[in-house]
Amino acid sequence: LATLDKDCFIIPVHSLDRFLPAGIPQLPTPETADPSQVGPLSVLEVSDPKICILAHLMSPLEPIDPLLESPLAHPLMKQRAVASELLNEVQQGNNAVGGMLLANMERSSAEFPFIAYYVINTTQTDPAMFYTGVRGASLSKFEPKNTRYTAAHTLDLYSEVASICRPPLALAPNEIGSVKKGQTPSTGYIISVYKVYEGDDGERFERNWLYWTGARMIYRYLPKTAGLRRITLHKSVSSRGDKMYLLLCECADLLKDLSAAALLIPALRARLCGYTGLYRPIQTF
Repeated sequence: LATLDKDCFIIPVHSLDRFLPAGIPQLPTPETADPSQVGPLSVLEVSDPKICILAHLMSPLEPIDPLLESPLAHPLMKQRAVASELLNEVQQGNNAVGGMLLANMERSSAEFPFIAYYVINTTQTDPAMFYTGVRGASLSKFEPKNTRYTAAHTLDLYSEVASICRPPLALAPNEIGSVKKGQTPSTGYIISVYKVYEGDDGERFERNWLYWTGARMIYRYLPKTAGLRRITLHKSVSSRGDKMYLLLCECADLLKDLSAAALLIPALRARLCGYTGLYRPIQTF
């Protein structure tokens, strides 16, 4: 990866059938490839990082009794403080190799004011047990009897099924999964969330992910000044029920000039597909 100097797709071998974008011919396997024939694509095999993602989407806090709500109350600040405590608790547990708390920069219209994002090394931590632990901790931290507020908490385990990455790509083995390592003070994220009914996540649908997720639009029209680093599509790993998709676009210099992204966001929302928001990291490890 250190030798690459062009943008590239990174797609797990087991996801090629479903997430290799439509229009790109099926890639040859090492066993069937003919070295004498050079195709239009350069293919490089890399090792599996063996990571899993847990995303915790938090809706705005709503007072249990609106009539008793003080005009001086700041539910957003309270939610941030509790979410920060939860992230610290997960960090101290040493079960995640990286994590971050993202805050929406459009506070008045945010469907998810905060998103917690954790990276798990599957060779060290059982994702199912990690999910159970974080879910229990979040229910305890945001207990309505204590906070006097209610909110919806959507927690799911995800796998990274496809990425568009921009060099430099190489990370040391001990840095794989680290969220903090690649961030700068001006790093920002464009995040889109999609929910698909059970059975509607067909192969044809998923091979067109560049279009319905807006990834193609972001890649083509996001100004270079934003410092695009990667666009990663995550899919929930649950075998039953509705499927969740999370598109995470990381930009190294997004916060230096938000005007470019601010013009692109309405165009993404105009497709009336999923939820899209601008986020900045407020806590990482």
